[in-house]
Amino acid sequence: MVKTMQQLRARAFLAGLLAAAIGLGSPNTRAADDPAVPTWREVAPDNLVLIELRYGTVAVELASDFAPNHVARMRRLLQKRFYDGLSFYRVIDGFVAQGGADQDSSATPDAPVNPQLLKDWPPMKAELDALLPKSDVFTPLGSPDLFAPEAGFVNGFPVGRDPKDGRSWIIHCPGVFAFARDNDENTATTEFYIVIGQAPRRLDRNLTAFGRVIWGMQYLQKLNRGDPEVAMGVIGDLSKRDPIIHMTLASDLAEKDRPHYQVLRTDSPAFSAKLNQARHPPTEFYHRQPSSNLDICGVPIAVRLSANSG
Repeated sequence: MVKTMQQLRARAFLAGLLAAAIGLGSPNTRAADDPAVPTWREVAPDNLVLIELRYGTVAVELASDFAPNHVARMRRLLQKRFYDGLSFYRVIDGFVAQGGADQDSSATPDAPVNPQLLKDWPPMKAELDALLPKSDVFTPLGSPDLFAPEAGFVNGFPVGRDPKDGRSWIIHCPGVFAFARDNDENTATTEFYIVIGQAPRRLDRNLTAFGRVIWGMQYLQKLNRGDPEVAMGVIGDLSKRDPIIHMTLASDLAEKDRPHYQVLRTDSPAFSAKLNQARHPPTEFYHRQPSSNLDICGVPIAVRLSANSG
């Protein structure tokens, strides 16, 4: 009997921790009323970026509906194998990991921009928000947001939306993938960054975000860090920079070698059920009922590697 009670307490404790970690948002009414909506969706291979590090492979899903020109640029860079052999040269703990050509794209007196790089990859006009197609279902979080008039999810991406003009943008939650730039908002060329720490929400609608990590965040957390007080976190010792061994689109791999990832649909009844469950966590664990207001960046979207992966 004592052993059984201990097991029950342990299960209740673990369930409470899981519920606290999930912290999901409000249900989507349309999805809940439509049982025909499938639970999972396959990530398209031409939207799947694979970053091979010495620690493991990171998978990023691109979101062309939000920034089609930046996604197109990234695809061309990958097809040219631009990033192979480069590195994550600016890594700031609790902030971002930035990768690419480093000094060849920095507009500073001691590291001028490489003119050939600018010729090959000219600066792009920023795509800070977008009018999404009607096929992209917005699932509202249902809680107030400090930075956006409304926050929610589109195809698993954390999204801010302004109901007045209907424009939407990807929120800088951990794992978000974006292009770096100089002070002018229309200067992105080749350099990318990934949020690896607390959500830097002031970057929302100030830099072009067009993807998110769906697999392998633990490998990014192993990257060597720079000192944020020295050269803005750029790692001066080249030997301490973590190399990008290979970076490619899944669509450029042979079918037998492609991984296949599936993402929980945020317009599905299954997601709605998780949202509702998270708003009513188990009372056995919480002795003081937490607020039902939720943080958009505290919402994990389930991802799984399908059985037919290469």
